[in-house]
Formats: sequence, C-alpha cells, structure tokens
Amino acid sequence: MPPDPGETGDEFLAALEDVAGGPDLAAAWEELSSGYRAGRPTPAGAALSDRHARAYAAGRAPATFAAVAAALGALAARRPGWAPASLLDLGAGPGVATWAAAGAFPGLTAATLVERAPAMARLGRALAAGGAPPVVRGARWVEGDATRPPGRADLVVAAYVLGELDERAVPGAVAAWWAAAGAELVIVDAGTPAGFARVRAARDALVAAGATLTAPCPDDGPCPMAGGDWCHFAVRLHRPPALRGLKRAALGYEDEKFAYVAASRGAPAHAAARVLRHPQARAGHVRLTLCRGGACETLVVPRSRRDAYRWARHARWGDAVPPEALA
Repeated sequence: MPPDPGETGDEFLAALEDVAGGPDLAAAWEELSSGYRAGRPTPAGAALSDRHARAYAAGRAPATFAAVAAALGALAARRPGWAPASLLDLGAGPGVATWAAAGAFPGLTAATLVERAPAMARLGRALAAGGAPPVVRGARWVEGDATRPPGRADLVVAAYVLGELDERAVPGAVAAWWAAAGAELVIVDAGTPAGFARVRAARDALVAAGATLTAPCPDDGPCPMAGGDWCHFAVRLHRPPALRGLKRAALGYEDEKFAYVAASRGAPAHAAARVLRHPQARAGHVRLTLCRGGACETLVVPRSRRDAYRWARHARWGDAVPPEALA
C-alpha cells in the first residue's frame, strides 16, 4: 500500500490557513475568478501580487494537493519498492506538489522547485517555515521557466502546467521534462475534455520516446478513449472554514476532477485494468467500467464470485483492478 498522505495533507492545510488568511482575500479571489470567467489569464511572474498569490493558493491549493497526492499514490502503489531521493517540482506555485510528494515518498531528501512568480515563491517559503516535512523546509527555489528544468531528479512533477503553456511550447516542454526525469515523470491537469486532451498528447509523446506508463494506463498501447469521452478521475477534499468563506460555499467538501499520467524509465508495472467510473452496486452484482487491454469494457462481478465480489463492493473510481477479479 502507498503511504497515507493524510498527515502531510493536514499539515499542509494548517500551514495554508496560517499564511493565506486575511479579510482582503475574498476580494482578491473574486478578481482572479472574474478575470478567468472573462477569458483574462491569471497574472503571472512579477505581475502577480502577494495578495493575489495568497488568494490563488487559498482557493486552489487544497484541490491541487488532493489531485497530485492521488496521482502520486497511484504511482507508489504500482512501484512499491521505489524510493526516490530527489524531486523536481515544475511550475511549483507555492510548492503544493512537493508537499504531496513528501507524503507519498517519505524518503525524499532533496527538492528543487521552479516557479516564475516571486510572490508564489515567497508564499511557498512561508508555508514551509511552519510544520513542513524536512524536504519541504530544505527545498531549493529557482525562479524560472517550467519548460526548462534546471537539472535532473528521480521524480519530476508538472502539475496543472500544460494548460498555462502556449500550445506550440507543449511538445518541447514534455520532451524537456522527460529528459529531466531520472525514473518517473508525473503530469497532472484538469479533469476536463481539454485537460485530458493535453495529457493524452503528452502520454503519446512519452510512449513514442520510450516511456512505459506506470499509471493510470494498464498498457502502453493507443488510448481507447474516443467519441467525446475522456479519461479523468475525482478526489473529494475537505474544505477548511477559510476556504468555504473564500468561495462562499455551503458544503464542507468539494470534488476535484483531474487527469494524469505517470511515465517511467523502469520495467513495466501496469495494473491488470483500471476502474474508469464510479462502480455501480446492484442487487447481487457490481457493474464496473474498465480500461483493459487497450479497450474500454464493462465488467459485471456477481455475488457468486466471492473474492472478486468482495473487492468490487469496495472498489473506487480510479482503482487498479487485481488480476484475480478479472478471471
């Protein structure tokens, strides 16, 4: 089983509430949100103010952490003996992916975070100053372009970066990220048709470059998604009081949908299949939609198959399918 990121996640949310509070954040968040709705990009680089960096982090960092932690957890589950020592976090923002990686891979000893906005880097250092894991507190920050990694690392993570790039820069960025990855590259994007299209293009380029796909894909063949469907997953996260207030939300939780790919230089470690939708429990059976053998298929597990049924009753969207459940 992969390490439980829950404790690190709690520490991250606590650190975020300590530094990302303040009565001015709701207005800053609304400014960012209204700009997004109007098609205006979020200020970047030196144009991003400290106030807007805190608002963006408070509004988006919990969901980003949950999605990246889920993707890294899937990677850790497929490669249980792998213990990376170094991390490269590209387009790091306030260091969310580094916190998530510290939870998934406790053996990390060195992290380099590349971020173009000084305000985000300042916020990231402030977050790390509290109860952060050692690798987060000791991280090296580099002000620069996420498409130009400053060196190599065992694990490279680019979370929610593809959508911020000019389309013409994406192929070169993916190639540079792969060249920087000593063992594993994880790319995370929005769980929308457009986000999946970006991840799928990166997936295809990585396979063409010789990568094997650790997760979520159960093989390295062509992606079977077609006809307007898209591969994505979801994770439910707790909304701290400050986040509920910032978003004027009544619910104490939200669901973050994301798409991802983990590409490896190691030997294949594919799952037998992957659950693509919420399992449907019915009287006497469970119906699952799977990606398996280069195709999307439906698997019906009846109660008469005791062990397989027991697994299927507890299966979740995004889970790897054990081979015995497919027999």
